Amino acid sequence: MPYKGQWRCLSDSVTCLTQTLNNTVLTRDTLCGNASLELGTDFVWDTDGRTSYAIEYGLYCEREWIYTMTNSLYFVGAMIGLSIGGPIMDIYGRKPGLYLSISVTMLAIVIEVLPTSITYLPVFILARMVIGAGGHVYFSGIQIYVMESFPTKLRPWGTLFYAFSWNFGYLLLVFYGYYIKTWNILAAMPGIMLFVSLILLRFFPESPKHEFINARSLERTKTSLRWFAKFNRSSFDIDNLVLEYEEGESGEEKIPKEIDSDNLGINFVESLKEFIEYGEMGKQTVILAYQWCISSFLYYGFTFSWSRLSDNLYIGYLYAAIGDTLAVVIKFGIMFVVRRRRSVFGSYGAAGAAFFIAIAPITFPTSWPINWEQLLCLVGSLCVSIGWGMVLLHGIEAAPTTHRAKISGCASFGARIGAICGTQASWILHWSKTGTFVIFGMLSLTAGSLGLRMPETEGIIPPATAADVRRNYEKKEVNAKTSA
Repeated sequence: MPYKGQWRCLSDSVTCLTQTLNNTVLTRDTLCGNASLELGTDFVWDTDGRTSYAIEYGLYCEREWIYTMTNSLYFVGAMIGLSIGGPIMDIYGRKPGLYLSISVTMLAIVIEVLPTSITYLPVFILARMVIGAGGHVYFSGIQIYVMESFPTKLRPWGTLFYAFSWNFGYLLLVFYGYYIKTWNILAAMPGIMLFVSLILLRFFPESPKHEFINARSLERTKTSLRWFAKFNRSSFDIDNLVLEYEEGESGEEKIPKEIDSDNLGINFVESLKEFIEYGEMGKQTVILAYQWCISSFLYYGFTFSWSRLSDNLYIGYLYAAIGDTLAVVIKFGIMFVVRRRRSVFGSYGAAGAAFFIAIAPITFPTSWPINWEQLLCLVGSLCVSIGWGMVLLHGIEAAPTTHRAKISGCASFGARIGAICGTQASWILHWSKTGTFVIFGMLSLTAGSLGLRMPETEGIIPPATAADVRRNYEKKEVNAKTSA
């Protein structure tokens, strides 16, 4: 809410003028003080023509809790959407899930941006929940679709493509936010971009990995492969390509034989039972969810981050985009030098070390733009961003195709919990600054250490089924004993 210096008393309001008589800077406490000031009667907002839904719906002072609740319900919607979207993508395909998430989100955005004169606050709040649901399913699904479209040796490039696309969207947000002052139009911009995505998605094939393993259709797999062959200008004869399902080491089928293409072979209930039957996959999902949760908690809980390098909101977001881009560049270099598990451990370990070092009583000259603690927070923020990027790639590579969307959804579910908790982390700082750095450092170290419990995935073909995950863990244990 624009409390500080962005509202002024009307000249004929004795109540407002009396209440602000001894205040040189108009703040929230001044506006929401002893006397109840009414908009239009006692004061007006002075935001240089900028509007917001909080102002238009009157979500200030005693109604500010509705604004906070709306933001929280957005994440609740994300959790609900991820619980539904993951199974849909695993059963019916990556593209159908993306089509559904985009369509639902666009419809909710249309409802969200309706003028306040023809809609109601509860409808707006519900629309925000639906946007949270659809938007996060799209976020989870598109990263799987991109990574499954790149061959094993080119996955780091797929990660780079995805990460830079994310950062480019961040920069667009800064650009739109600076030049568009009406909140309805600004909120409609993601809907326009989603509409473009909906059109472009029509020209891309379904993930061949999903068609071959989940849908169990050889012909549909060849249809997708034909597109990729044409895109890469390959003369490889896909029509005469022989695709066979492998058999396990003991002779049992690794993947069930091809069935009718109209009967998708993934049973939702049975796939959930496999998280218990194959405990390795369940453990892997819990680790990923924890790592995503901690990354999100630290991201939203930082006492000082890249966005706070400037008092100007838009320049601050620009700095944040620069910081994320720097993290992508460093992460990309690490991928070709350090293996996945070690890079995850090293990134979070460096973040933990930064938080512990920040406790040291070192003082910078007052002429410097930042102090010692803020510098170490920036370093910690950068390392967490690098670690999260590595976990994103590591998790998708380690998850089996049959359960990849569900596992990614569970990980993103954990991130939403971390985001909610992170925004409330300021109470820890009020309790103890040193305690805050210790807690942040310990959380970073645990997230990195758990990465060592995951199988190595660099240069390895991603598992197709839950049974493959078990075999990867068995190989990991054998290699560990051999090296010992």
